Amino acid sequence: MSLYQAAYFLVAIVFVLLVTARGRVLPLLALLVGAAGFGYAAGMSTSHFTKAFGLGFAQSVNGLGLTVLAAAFLAAIADAAGATAWLREKARGWRTRSVPLAAIGLVSGVASTPAAAFAVLTPLLRALGGGAPRSALTLGLSLSGAHGLLIPAPVMLASATILAADWTLALAYGLPVAVLVTLVGFGFARATASGRPVEANSSAAVDGNSLHAPKRAALALLLVSIGLVALLVTQSLGDIASEPLGGGSNREFLLALGRPPVLLIAGVALMLLVSLHREEGGFSERGWVGRGLASAAGLILLIGVAGGLAKMAQETGMPEMNAERLLGCHPAGALALLLPFAVAAVMKTLQGSSLVAAITAAGMMMELATPLGLGDPTGRALTALAIGAGAMTASHLNDGLFWLVANAGRLSPAAAVARFSLGTAIQGGVALLALILLRLVAS
Repeated sequence: MSLYQAAYFLVAIVFVLLVTARGRVLPLLALLVGAAGFGYAAGMSTSHFTKAFGLGFAQSVNGLGLTVLAAAFLAAIADAAGATAWLREKARGWRTRSVPLAAIGLVSGVASTPAAAFAVLTPLLRALGGGAPRSALTLGLSLSGAHGLLIPAPVMLASATILAADWTLALAYGLPVAVLVTLVGFGFARATASGRPVEANSSAAVDGNSLHAPKRAALALLLVSIGLVALLVTQSLGDIASEPLGGGSNREFLLALGRPPVLLIAGVALMLLVSLHREEGGFSERGWVGRGLASAAGLILLIGVAGGLAKMAQETGMPEMNAERLLGCHPAGALALLLPFAVAAVMKTLQGSSLVAAITAAGMMMELATPLGLGDPTGRALTALAIGAGAMTASHLNDGLFWLVANAGRLSPAAAVARFSLGTAIQGGVALLALILLRLVAS
């Protein structure tokens, strides 16, 4: 039955891609219909699928919605204060805009989630990348690759902890592989997406008198972006369940720092204070608040629907059952790393959550590491990294990060699958190959 459910899931994805081609159907509506069709085809009752969908919708909006709204408010303030236009003009003379974005993504990949990191970096991305698809793709792929391979990203923390892997070894092997997949993502984005900025009116509907001190506003945007990413990285440190960073009350405090309400309030307040931006009616629906809310509402709902589809897939048990089918395969030698990678990749692809995929795959591999010849410290560290790489392969319609990248790069769902989803799959394959080579060298 699980194979049939996976087939129904694939049909639902293909349906969404087909009906949204060339803008014929709104992605939100197509994804909702596709989710319902998958639920009924997979054998879920109406009450079961609506309950699962509602829970997934609520969890996604709660986890990412306010962060997206915070980014939209920051972008609206930056536009109104002239920061976006000022930074865009400065970036116009750069030989490439993608290299700085790739570096930012590599560093920010250790944040609590790549989707949250991408969201808070979106205002800066708009300014530096000018709305070019290549810029959005570069940042998204860099975040995705780094998050699956670097400690203290939660995906790596979970897999390394469950497998009792040495964190020092995991970091020593993971860092060069993360740099490699970032370079692969950079090259893939350069080869497949346009780098031409999409010129837009960055101060639409704003009185010219409000465009004061754009240089100060640009500095404020840079500081706020760095600060919000730092809060998300601090939240990752809170996932370390040991003193002094993660134990007791310290853990809850660190986790709270990166939660959406804090990002929204702290980010907007800091942006207003540092930029000294003043706009008549700015806090009303006619000001930056209204413009930010209007630009974010559709994306937030879309992320919620994607979360509903992901939760439905999880509720069927289909991801775990299909991943368990792989456990009978026991590749020999360094090729044994294929198994943890494949288990995590199947989980990620079918149910959307990288963290759930990593935790489940690591749990399945606990007792298999030694029989596979991966029970030594190096083997366990490389197994954790293989799981992390698989847990980021491949991001598509049931993942909030996918929709954030598609929205920032102005890509249709089909175009985003052909670029971002394929890019994450290629990155995963390259990471797996690099880990196998490291195992051969270390043996």
